[in-house]
Amino acid sequence: MSLHYNVSIDTGGTFTDCIATDSEGKIYRKKILSNGTLRGQAVAVVSEKCLKIKESWYLSKDILSGYQLYSLDQSFESKVVSYDFKEKILTLELPIPTDLIGKNFALTAFEEAPVLGARLITETALHEAFPSIELRVGSTKGTNALLELKGAKTAFLVSKGFKDLLVIGNQARPDIFAMKIERPEPLYALVEEISEITDANGEVLQAIDTTTIDELVQKLKVAEIESVAICLKNSYRNPVHEIALKEALSPHFEFIHISTELSSQIKFQQRAETTVVNAYLSPVIHSYLSNIASKVGEGNMKVMTSAGSLVRYDAFHPKDSLFSGPAGGVVGASKVAQKAGIHQFIAFDMGGTSTDVARYDHELEYQFIQKIGNAQIFSPALAIETVAAGGGSICAYDGYKLSVGPESAGSWPGPACYGAGGPLAITDVNLLLGRLDSTQFGIPVFVDGAKKRLEEILSSIENNTGTRPQAEEILEGFRAIANEKMAETVRKISIAKGYATTDYALVAFGGAGGLHVCGIAELLGISKILLPLDAGLLSAYGISQAQVERFAEASVLEIYDENLDKELDKKYQDLATKAMIELKKDGIEPHQSYIKHRYIYLRLKGQDASLEIEWEGFEKSIQTFEEKYRQIYGHWTENRAIEVENIRLIAAQKQDTFEEKSRVVLTKKQAIPSHTIQAWVDGQWQEISVFLREQLEEGSVITGFALLLDRFSTTVVEKGWELQLSNNGAAILTKIDTVLQEKVISTEQDITQLELFTNRFMSIADNMGVLLQRTSLSVNVKERLDFSCALLDHHAELIANAPHIPVHLGSLGVCVRKLLAQVTLKKGDIVITNHPKFGGSHLPDVTLIAPVYTKHGDKLIGYVVNRCHHSEIGGIRPASMPPDAKNLAEEGVVISPVFYQKMEKLIGQK
Repeated sequence: MSLHYNVSIDTGGTFTDCIATDSEGKIYRKKILSNGTLRGQAVAVVSEKCLKIKESWYLSKDILSGYQLYSLDQSFESKVVSYDFKEKILTLELPIPTDLIGKNFALTAFEEAPVLGARLITETALHEAFPSIELRVGSTKGTNALLELKGAKTAFLVSKGFKDLLVIGNQARPDIFAMKIERPEPLYALVEEISEITDANGEVLQAIDTTTIDELVQKLKVAEIESVAICLKNSYRNPVHEIALKEALSPHFEFIHISTELSSQIKFQQRAETTVVNAYLSPVIHSYLSNIASKVGEGNMKVMTSAGSLVRYDAFHPKDSLFSGPAGGVVGASKVAQKAGIHQFIAFDMGGTSTDVARYDHELEYQFIQKIGNAQIFSPALAIETVAAGGGSICAYDGYKLSVGPESAGSWPGPACYGAGGPLAITDVNLLLGRLDSTQFGIPVFVDGAKKRLEEILSSIENNTGTRPQAEEILEGFRAIANEKMAETVRKISIAKGYATTDYALVAFGGAGGLHVCGIAELLGISKILLPLDAGLLSAYGISQAQVERFAEASVLEIYDENLDKELDKKYQDLATKAMIELKKDGIEPHQSYIKHRYIYLRLKGQDASLEIEWEGFEKSIQTFEEKYRQIYGHWTENRAIEVENIRLIAAQKQDTFEEKSRVVLTKKQAIPSHTIQAWVDGQWQEISVFLREQLEEGSVITGFALLLDRFSTTVVEKGWELQLSNNGAAILTKIDTVLQEKVISTEQDITQLELFTNRFMSIADNMGVLLQRTSLSVNVKERLDFSCALLDHHAELIANAPHIPVHLGSLGVCVRKLLAQVTLKKGDIVITNHPKFGGSHLPDVTLIAPVYTKHGDKLIGYVVNRCHHSEIGGIRPASMPPDAKNLAEEGVVISPVFYQKMEKLIGQK
């Protein structure tokens, strides 16, 4: 009887992770490059066409006949005839040149990475049919296509008068300081306006003229349109026109997407962006998944969504898969953390291209608006924050400072040590510091390649500064910068939202997660780390554990009171019915499903940003909203109406509940190292112990500094930390040094410190702007973004500003210095002004200034300032600066500096 396989695969930017089980219970684990190649190293020419190689493919059968071999320097290429997996000898079609020896090579069958992963697991050759497989796939294919602008030729159909909707956008400039503004091209190739009018209540005022459809079809065909996106202004209230257009175009085009099938939200621009993105990606994703399905079989193939759930591959929307890999990691982390009895944690997933972090507090956290590239789209997703810092992040020197990322070496050419001519990357940094063991890599690595790239940077620094720094100091500088960037990303999902990182454990995974996790934990004041058994493959593991779910939503936009609350109960019932119908299409019967969440989105009337809470009836929901509002924003506004923006419901497949067993207290045993290597620790090279996970028993203890290796990841156990293996294969790292403090690099390394503190100060200014925008009632602030935030030093000189309005930023320092010439601000003071005499621009620009003191209030550090444009400030005419004004008061209300909290005049008081 042939085996059946359950295969789960996550394709990331650099590596593809694979986990599978067969019908006999055997577990398979594979990690391959995401470009669909296998890497090896040529060792010796055995005969004219036979090559002895070094590899780590773990094959027990020859499945490589028909693969193409090429050297990474492109000097040799040949087809594989056969492979002796015992002797590790490849037989090729062409004679082998002697200069191939010692070089890295790649093998490929030009198939998608998930197909290669499935072949390695099932050991299926190119000429053989796959066995029975249930395949689950998570992929960055859609993300990459969107970022690289490699989607389909798309047409955008929109209500008449709005053809420039997505060109204008929200008028925000991604790089506000750029002298030459380069507006990104829209994703669509053609835009056509549709003459139709539906009012705000959904009443049809002007129907679509059906006689123009043939002309529209002809125009789209002439333009060679592959996919069509349809978004009409008030269709969220009544989609009749969108549906009619889709039906009329369906005989002529395979890919047609209407906005109301993707979101019922009022926001026209985001709904349009969502529809265009989905249409732009559909042919690409459809082709990608069809290529996989045609090889492994369409029988039971599901796709992971950004929300951490599964959907049939022929029924999902491409917009919902853009964060599927990171979502798989968070789901996997939640499963292993529950087994370890940890219910509050921060998932820390460091891969080859980026690092993804998420907060878990007894349940998964969702968000429903995603920003990807230049687009903001409606798509349910786990609340994951991403930073471009991974093992492949490029380390560089720009003549002034060191930098890490955001560019990545990717899987090709990869870091310098991969031997394909790549740049110095974080992987190289760890290798050169002795934090990686080159003998334990899954692919061959070349230390000399990394040393060569480091030497180029050292020479550049010497040429610019006249001093040659110590190599190890520069490497430590790169590592510190990467750690700071990743720690700041964690702060965005925790401290910036009112949650203390000290209340959480860290769950570290991804191929590079264990390399940096102790350093990240120390920066965040975290003293407990969980390292899963399959840390290097956890995204794939999470995909294997994911359940089928369906989301349903409804726009409300009404003041929340007890009468509306009664109506919501009926609305939730309707959403539940809708979601259950979708689940049934996936083979999940009503008795196999349940309502997982009922969310209500509340905001103070006039605000743009809403807060998500669980719906629990009127009084409890209001109370929870106020508590969450205070937690995030630090204040509460009394006597303001609360509005329901929308409601959402999640229906899910029932799963086996995890019964937490009493954990056995394991006897501590000192682990025995496999071998030692040289590593740079505490400013000197030392002999450090290296442990192999498969050689350790339950309860084994490792005290840092040391390395713990498995086939797919490396963990650095820093000094002051202790690691113990649990009885389920996971490891717990505990800070045994009670003093948690950040390790600060020597101040002599100015090129490192400059980048570190730039990142720290910029993040503060960024967070100031985010909170200002979310709490604002003004369209000028929440939509036009006409505000600025900055940090000044104790002399009121600008230190850092977020990318806000330049005209504001240029005068904020002047404003504070003019103010300080006449008064000293004490701790807790807040001053407000718009007076031109004190550095104001025009009167609608109102400035708030506060001093920042040390924790004990005994030393002034600097100042925080923000300035916002108010739409109406009075005066003899609407707006600002009337040309016939004879004095300042005729321009509007003049605010001489006053204490905002004391509300008394500071200067010019009569």
